[in-house]
Amino acid sequence: MKKTAYFAIYLAVLGMIVTLIAYLGYNYTQPIIIANTNKKISDNIALLFDPEEGYKKNDDQADNKYRQDSSEYSSITDIYEVLDQDDELFALIYDMNIQGRNDVIYGLVAVDPFTETIIGVTYYDHAETPNLGEKYTRDEEIEKLVGQSIADVDVDQLAGATTTWNALETMYDKLYEHYNKEVNINE
Repeated sequence: MKKTAYFAIYLAVLGMIVTLIAYLGYNYTQPIIIANTNKKISDNIALLFDPEEGYKKNDDQADNKYRQDSSEYSSITDIYEVLDQDDELFALIYDMNIQGRNDVIYGLVAVDPFTETIIGVTYYDHAETPNLGEKYTRDEEIEKLVGQSIADVDVDQLAGATTTWNALETMYDKLYEHYNKEVNINE
């Protein structure tokens, strides 16, 4: 009986120590994580819009303003409001991911909220097959997307890249579905 009591006390103390270590670790790393997240957002915006021309993230944007954290929109990682040099809303950048042929495709899609057209795209991380699915990340394919209405994005189907094409079609469908339900710039 004594051994059981000692063992229970040992487990309780061990549990408290592990909890304390986890708590201290979280409090130590949280500011670093926030700083890294803000840097990532700035870097992502800079991939599409030059900060030297006055484009920047809207620091007053509320967290989850566009309900992007809803499980319904699992392919949307985040949405950033981009302001122009006059601090006016210029674009919404969708940070998205979708399963491609070989791995997850991570991309940024900039949408003009006033015309509902695509004004910029970049796929910043992927492992698509070279000279097949990877062709979608090239400038000539991205240029075909710019200017298209988000209601009807037409991704060219490339021979040998059907899986990537399906993934990108789904990604743009999800973007439009979210935009149509959750975005209202007149609020």
